[in-house]
Amino acid sequence: MAAGMRDRDGPLYLQIADRLREDIASLGEGARIPSEPQLARDWGVSRFTVAKAVEQLADEGLITRRQGSGSFVAAAPLRRQPGYLLSFTEAVEAAGHKATHQLLAFGEASWQPGLPYPEGTALVRLDRLRLVDGMAVALHRSLISAELARSIGLTRDVAASHSFSLYRFFEERGLSVHGATERLIACTAEPGDRELLNLGADAVVVAVTRHSFAADGTPLDAVNAVYDARRYSYEATLVRQPRNHASNMEKSDEIHFDGARHDGPRLGPWNG
Repeated sequence: MAAGMRDRDGPLYLQIADRLREDIASLGEGARIPSEPQLARDWGVSRFTVAKAVEQLADEGLITRRQGSGSFVAAAPLRRQPGYLLSFTEAVEAAGHKATHQLLAFGEASWQPGLPYPEGTALVRLDRLRLVDGMAVALHRSLISAELARSIGLTRDVAASHSFSLYRFFEERGLSVHGATERLIACTAEPGDRELLNLGADAVVVAVTRHSFAADGTPLDAVNAVYDARRYSYEATLVRQPRNHASNMEKSDEIHFDGARHDGPRLGPWNG
C-alpha cells in the first residue's frame, strides 16, 4: 500500500493524510481511528510519517486527539446560516450538541469608541470560554450596560453557571433581542486566545463583532467573539441582482475587504 502511495505526487505524509481522509469519510462521528503504530505497520512507513499525517488532519479539524485514548473522527463544524439571530446555546443545541461555558472575567469595564453605548456609560464586562460537548471552540467578550445588568439581576454567580445563556437570560427577564449588526473577519489568533482554544502557533480564527438591540433600539450587549475556524462554518444563499439594482444597494449591505467595498450580506456566527 505504501508503494502505491509513493507513486502519487506530493510528500508521503500528505498522501497518507489523503488516504486517512477518505477512510474517515465513511466512519461516523466519534469513531476511533487505528493507532499510529498500527497505521505505520499497515502501510509500511515510519511512525513519524504517520504522526505528521494525523497532525495534518487534526489541524484541519477532521480528527480529535484524546490523551491516553487515541484519535477520533471529529464532529462536523457547526454551521451558521446568516440572517437568523440565534444565541450560541440555541444554535449548538439545534445541531444536537451540548453548549456550556467557563466564566473567565466579570466586572467593571471602561467605555471605548465604537461601542453602541453613549460615551461615559458604566459597563459590565462578561468574558466566557464557550464549549461544545466539552471542547473549547470560542471566546465571547461581552460588554453590557451596568444599569441594565443591575436591573435584571445579572451577577457573577448567575453568569458562572455552566448552562448560562445571555440571550435566554434576557428573555427570562422580559427583554427580547430584536436585531443585531455584525462584522466578521479572519485573522491570526492572539497568543492568549491560542492557549484557551488549544490552537497551534499559526492558527486562524474567525473574529466577530456583534451589537445586539431591543426593538426600541436600546443596546443590549456588544460582544467581540473569537471562533476556532476549524469548528465554524457559515452558509448563505446568494441571489444575483441586475446591475442597476446592485449599484443602489445601501451601505449597510457592504462588506469591506482590505479597504475596498464589495456588496453582500454581513455574516457572522453565534453569540449570546
